[in-house]
Amino acid sequence: MTRPARMSSLLLVLVPLLATAACSGISSPDQGNVRVLLSASDQPALAPSLNDDHRGDRVLDKLKTANVTFSSLVARNVGGKLVDLGVELPKTVDVVGLLGGTGVTLPAGSLPPGQYDQLVVVMTQLELAFVNGAKIALTPPGGGWTSVVPVTPFTVVEGQALTIELKLRLGSAFREASGSMGFFPDFEGHHH
Repeated sequence: MTRPARMSSLLLVLVPLLATAACSGISSPDQGNVRVLLSASDQPALAPSLNDDHRGDRVLDKLKTANVTFSSLVARNVGGKLVDLGVELPKTVDVVGLLGGTGVTLPAGSLPPGQYDQLVVVMTQLELAFVNGAKIALTPPGGGWTSVVPVTPFTVVEGQALTIELKLRLGSAFREASGSMGFFPDFEGHHH
């Protein structure tokens, strides 16, 4: 085998390994550790919405479980650059089960040191189970449901841990109209 062919073969083996290591959520020494805590509120969003008649609250009362698959978490630094949190995803969470103060912590991720002010959350699957025994799966538009979450600016420091809480407003997340169900995820973001 020629030297260029050996180098190409080596690259074919190394590139997937490096990509896997980069996405595995393993923090490098020059990064800050970031945990994301998912919680829920049954309060509807403050912004005007199609849910002004509180239909979402009635839908929430009908739900037994709502399993949402979180597939991507990205942070925006104050310079406007989007940076992957490196969290091991996808992860499925029953968001109805988050009511009552219960939270779920996603696998730890990391970010380069700096200031950040926003998270972008992408969810790719939703399976609903109703108290009457019915079940449905919803298909997201395009690549998934995307929620841009403003967060009070936070600073990631090398070697230090930080927790960001994403609180899903369940009261306005599920809407029923003309016999079909819709999912409109909206989060509040805070850091600890």
